[in-house]
Amino acid sequence: MRTPLAPSCRRHPRQRQRGATLLEALVAFLVLSLGMLSMARLQNQLRLHADVARQRSEAVRLAQEDLEQLRAFASLATSAGVAAYDDIASGERQVSSLNDQALNTRYELRRQIDASEAPRLKTATVTVSWNDRGGEAQSVALSSVIAGQDPGLSAALSLRAAGDATVGAYGRSAQIPLEAVDLGDGRSAFKPLLAGDIAYLFDNADGRIKARCTGVGSGADWAATLGACAPAAGLLLSGRVRFVAPDGLLALSMSLLQNGSTSAAPCTAEARKNVAYTTPAGPRRETVPLAAAPASVGTAAWTEFGERHVVYTCLAAAPGEPPRWSGRAAVIPSGWTLGSTAADRKVCRYSADQDGSGSIDRNAEHPERYVDVDSTLAEQNFVVLRGDQPCPGVAPGAAAATVQHQP
Repeated sequence: MRTPLAPSCRRHPRQRQRGATLLEALVAFLVLSLGMLSMARLQNQLRLHADVARQRSEAVRLAQEDLEQLRAFASLATSAGVAAYDDIASGERQVSSLNDQALNTRYELRRQIDASEAPRLKTATVTVSWNDRGGEAQSVALSSVIAGQDPGLSAALSLRAAGDATVGAYGRSAQIPLEAVDLGDGRSAFKPLLAGDIAYLFDNADGRIKARCTGVGSGADWAATLGACAPAAGLLLSGRVRFVAPDGLLALSMSLLQNGSTSAAPCTAEARKNVAYTTPAGPRRETVPLAAAPASVGTAAWTEFGERHVVYTCLAAAPGEPPRWSGRAAVIPSGWTLGSTAADRKVCRYSADQDGSGSIDRNAEHPERYVDVDSTLAEQNFVVLRGDQPCPGVAPGAAAATVQHQP
């Protein structure tokens, strides 16, 4: 028979539970302590890295500022009281405050200047070093090239050159018409009317009209017979007037009325046709006066194309410096009328939004009125059609880009 245990030897369940709970509490406290220590260390590291990032930004700014000071020289040669290119040399300095405010560290700035193989060129390396809050050494370095260019030329790229010095065909200004004849003395001659006796003289460098010559002969050697020339300051406006079938060729003249003037500028208009012929140098295709014969270009025969059009030129007076003019060009009918009926005709101008602005707001885009024109304008073209028809480009899906100009 089993003898029952004495009451003092019995294990109470509540006592075992009380011991396990204490152990768990100790472990939890240990884990919590380790977590608190880790969080504190992480917080300290985050603050340290944030401080280093701020110090690095400040160091980069100091290096950039030093490089910009090197470029801010006012002369090339050494001059008393003036920063000079020749005075740029290696050196070092300390920075511990900014705008009278103390920084949280001291920066050591070292500048190394080396001569380049290219003339009037120096290589600059600026190194900024410091110790962060943890005592670790930190540094940043920026390198650049300092060019020894005269400070007086620093704004050259932002200034408009006198005239238009852009070199075009035949080594002369792009403002000069391609068909102008180079006279070999820095000038080119241009006949607005191939069958006429007037010529304009252009300066090959800036493309401006300098003189107007009369009594000019005809034929291939017309440039040798310029006749009397009088000074004339101006800019050329030119283009073509085309016609929608079945009208064919209509008689007309051109008018350019400039702002501030009561009289129209001198304009010419000449009916022309396109022809093709062969020369010893190869095939050629060009536009000639409507009444011209093959002999006028030194050939026995040519092929004529059905198209007929009018070529016009206007000499806009622009005596200022730089030359500028404003005004409006118009087609003047001869033997026909402007209107909106089938018996009338309307004039549409070819326009193009070249800069993508959404509107015709530049002179070269052929606006209704020109404003402050300062260069030659070419290909300012028009088309004449029945008055009751829409301008090409107005109808949906039309390819041509035109707008009504007259009436």
